[in-house]
Amino acid sequence: MRLFAIGDLHLSGNPPKKPMEVFGPRWINHWQRIREDWLSRVHEDDVVLIAGDTSWAMHLKEAQEDLDEIRELPGTKYIIRGNHDYWWESAGKLNRLDEGKGMHYLYGSTVTLDEGRIAVCGTHGWVCPGDIHYHEEKDAKPYRRELLRVERCLQEAAALNCEHTILLLHYPPVCDLTRPSGFTELLEKYHVPLCVFGHLHGMQPNTMFPRRYNGTLLQLVSADYRDCQLLEITFDDKGEES
Repeated sequence: MRLFAIGDLHLSGNPPKKPMEVFGPRWINHWQRIREDWLSRVHEDDVVLIAGDTSWAMHLKEAQEDLDEIRELPGTKYIIRGNHDYWWESAGKLNRLDEGKGMHYLYGSTVTLDEGRIAVCGTHGWVCPGDIHYHEEKDAKPYRRELLRVERCLQEAAALNCEHTILLLHYPPVCDLTRPSGFTELLEKYHVPLCVFGHLHGMQPNTMFPRRYNGTLLQLVSADYRDCQLLEITFDDKGEES
């Protein structure tokens, strides 16, 4: 099994109802480029982590066209919710609808891969206090709720005693790219070697991430930041992502 990650697919049908190239040249034909890279590298027994903002659809029925595009690609997919995934109803319902189709949805939950060697903890995350986009009135409660979800997942992963643990978020765990947050405190507390996330756009690839933060490697996998190529996740013999 090989493990890959990508985020922020921002699909809107085929042809797209909301073409992404309005956000810059790195989005030109972005889904075609992602598909080509996916098909050239991912096999049926591989796993792909998708870090949210999968579809622009407002309702689950409308999102099926985009989800079908992903279902047709090789590999088992694990998807979390992004801030633009308004179609997302509940992870339980989505998992029931896609049972047996190689699509799994994580929301405050932990799964094991590769015969129990790898634990993946997946949830939404949230904008952090001190961030320029954080507003106490509307963000304080969901921020605290997501911290509880992350800690519960990491506790589950620790109890499983897997060789490797990955925290999969949509929002970055750092505040304003560089400063600590409740999420970074949990990454340090539970000695998590790797956090994969999306949400951030507009940066040149490989400018801020990957980088190590208090022992955790932070990997940004937004489609434009990855230049529409999936990140392959590998671990060295020390258990660190390489």
